[in-house]
Amino acid sequence: MVSLSTALLLTLSTTVSAFKAGASGHAAKYSIVPGFFKQSDNNTNVKTFDYHDNLGLNDNLTWSEFKQQIEDLNANAELGVSYKVLYYGRHAEGWHNVANDFYGDAFECYYGQFDGDGNMTWGPDPNLTPKGIEQAKNNSVLIKSLIKDDFPLPQAFYSSPFTRCADTLNYTWYDIALATGYARPVIKEVLREVIGFGTPDLRRDRAYLEERYPDFDFEANFQFNDTLYTPDWSETYAGLKWRGRFFLDDIFTTEESTFISATAHGGIGIGIMSAAGHRPLVMSTASILPMVIKREERLDFTPVQIDLEGTPGPFSTSVTKCAASISYTTLPESLASTVYTLGPDTTGLPVVTVTTVVTASPTSA
Repeated sequence: MVSLSTALLLTLSTTVSAFKAGASGHAAKYSIVPGFFKQSDNNTNVKTFDYHDNLGLNDNLTWSEFKQQIEDLNANAELGVSYKVLYYGRHAEGWHNVANDFYGDAFECYYGQFDGDGNMTWGPDPNLTPKGIEQAKNNSVLIKSLIKDDFPLPQAFYSSPFTRCADTLNYTWYDIALATGYARPVIKEVLREVIGFGTPDLRRDRAYLEERYPDFDFEANFQFNDTLYTPDWSETYAGLKWRGRFFLDDIFTTEESTFISATAHGGIGIGIMSAAGHRPLVMSTASILPMVIKREERLDFTPVQIDLEGTPGPFSTSVTKCAASISYTTLPESLASTVYTLGPDTTGLPVVTVTTVVTASPTSA
């Protein structure tokens, strides 16, 4: 059975208490400003919605008008009220997405604990697939087409510390904003995927990331090694929303830019949407979700503090994210070539009910 040690449980309990105490003075309220994007409208059918169609901008608006209206909102905002536009992007397809599609629940419950199966490598920190690279490049083409219509470019860029996100950001934005020195993306630990359990969510060390991404910066106090990953517990939906809230607090209190890009994951994306008051959407790989976010605060507002230096977050569970008990003893010898033509990944929503006990012991890896 997957379980937490007594010491780790005590640490978790202490962290929860500290968070609740620190959050008591938290007074900021976030909400989505309606009327700008179709996907923010509850009447829009998300199953048929295509973000490639002008990123979902309402048909009665041009990008020039959109930009002016956002600027007007901030110029005329009451004391303690501010607005930002967050272009939230999910990373393009990675090898773990292909493996997840192929193995289904068995990937979350069992196979995800390994680095691969001999045919695919999905951990730690898997690379983009050829399809994923093409998805990100297509996004670059899309953005360039929108620039002709006065699309307001992000003024600041943030990335998860996982390479599938930083690579997606690079393929999408490099020759638009990075190559010219217009912006240097910042890698932020808080944007990482659901913490815990599977090797796809074990990140690379800082030295590797610095060498691979010379055009990126790192947030202050970014740790050298991944001090958060553990196979013994998994973050819950409440934890994702907490981190989403922290990210919003961070960009609204420390980032001067109005138009912001963040490239991360489906799980933390749900957390950010929930914290912002956006209806939760399961984002396909490489999709982009623009959100117009309003923040209202009191003068005595104190940002929530977050511990990302090696202890479990305040909302964690000692079991895996699986939906049913599964037992396996061997890994399959081969995969069918059809894995390359599977449909879009839809595993972004975190599973709130966690009841599985993994009973198998691997006989091969």
